[in-house]
Amino acid sequence: MKLVPIVFKSFLVSVFHPVFWAVVFLIVFLNHRQAGMKKTLFGMNDYDMWKQIYFTVIYGIFGGLVGSYIMVFFGISLTGIGIGYLWMLAVILMLINQRFICFAYSGGLISLSSILFGFPEVDVPQLMGLVAILHAVESLLILINGHMGALPVYTRGAGGEVVGGFNLVRFWPIPITALMTMSGVQATGEVLSTPHWWPLIKPKMSGGSDDLIFFVFPVLAALGYGDLAISRLPEKKSKFSAGVLGIYSALLLGLSVLASHFRSLSILPALFSPLFHELTIRIGRNKELRGEPIFVNPPRGIMVLETLRDSVFDRMGLDTGDVILRINGIPVSSRRELRLAFSMYSWWMEVEYMGHGDGLVRSVTMHKKLDEPLGLIIAPGEGDPPNVHLRSKGYLLRKIEELKNKWS
Repeated sequence: MKLVPIVFKSFLVSVFHPVFWAVVFLIVFLNHRQAGMKKTLFGMNDYDMWKQIYFTVIYGIFGGLVGSYIMVFFGISLTGIGIGYLWMLAVILMLINQRFICFAYSGGLISLSSILFGFPEVDVPQLMGLVAILHAVESLLILINGHMGALPVYTRGAGGEVVGGFNLVRFWPIPITALMTMSGVQATGEVLSTPHWWPLIKPKMSGGSDDLIFFVFPVLAALGYGDLAISRLPEKKSKFSAGVLGIYSALLLGLSVLASHFRSLSILPALFSPLFHELTIRIGRNKELRGEPIFVNPPRGIMVLETLRDSVFDRMGLDTGDVILRINGIPVSSRRELRLAFSMYSWWMEVEYMGHGDGLVRSVTMHKKLDEPLGLIIAPGEGDPPNVHLRSKGYLLRKIEELKNKWS
């Protein structure tokens, strides 16, 4: 228990470090750019910068604190795991495919290279344990925050039809407490004895385990999440992704613990890390694309894709998935009918709609200011083109394709 305040003090150093706040504002900029796409695509925006800063900081600190204690509990040390190689390979892989920047791929490949060829020389169980814990923190943040700021989009479904959906993109700055290990040195400062079973993931050191000294120090990390919701609401989609990622991280962490005690089994987490990470992505993508799209207009009425915060339709209580049946007594099933109904009265509006959750038909009337924005984004109808195209190819592959097309 004496280690708890020591870890917390080191964690606070990370939180108040200027680099952490630089990362915060970098992520706010990325979120702002993502929010700006709504104005580009639909001509409207409800981005709240201060709200984004608040949630970015709060959830990032929460995830970092949880991750810090998990890291220390399992005894993850950054000594000898090849952080430089990890980042270098991640950037190279990103040029092939954007999602390959994830450490699950670069960490797995580095581990396999170390096992098969002896280069680079890294502690495979420790490296895989780090990857597992980062994914565990990511799954937690996706669960509680992954659906926030979802961007409504029009894209093509598996059958080629244009459907509505949500692009889920989140970033979090993670202040975290990590460990470093050394052997054969004289410790200075406060020294604590550790239980015989710790660390759970045994480091690979030249000296004996009794000769190891662990140092606690603050570091910074950043996590990101990208997904697409077509056949489920953003909140349900993010919960599904968080669950799958949580299972993946738990299994990888278990294999890392096992491999640290039986070094001959290090190949298991090294293979599991990239292969099963790719499997989880493909499972989620196929489940989404092959599922029944829900953001399409029904035969009768117009489906709400999103209502902007504090807009007329938001104050009326309409939400994603609701179906507008009548406006000012006029049945609406197309954009033309919608514009006609809006033009009938400029100072008040009566809307009859069917709720997505319960299927009940409701009617609500509200006064509005003259020329007040309605804040309504509807699901795509007949003739609406897609405004985003699903693409994850990296810069390198795109350039190769451009050259092939140029010379073909």
